[in-house]
Amino acid sequence: MQPKEKIVFPIIYALYIKPSSQCEFFKIIEKEGYYIAWCNVVEKPIVKDSVIKCEKYWKTCPFRKTAIQLSSETQQ
Repeated sequence: MQPKEKIVFPIIYALYIKPSSQCEFFKIIEKEGYYIAWCNVVEKPIVKDSVIKCEKYWKTCPFRKTAIQLSSETQQ
């Protein structure tokens, strides 16, 4: 799925250092001088205060676990 371009309150999402996560559902949107972290599972931007959770604790993320479980069930 493609991240939506409309970000209503960019100040709560804007990051000035490019985040990174090994989560396969974590995406980065580059804007004019800042970055926005995006979760493909919930199809929403991630509030900048929560991005660290995606970077450090992505293996235990409940959204990620649910998405993986659902995708494995649909492949059966």
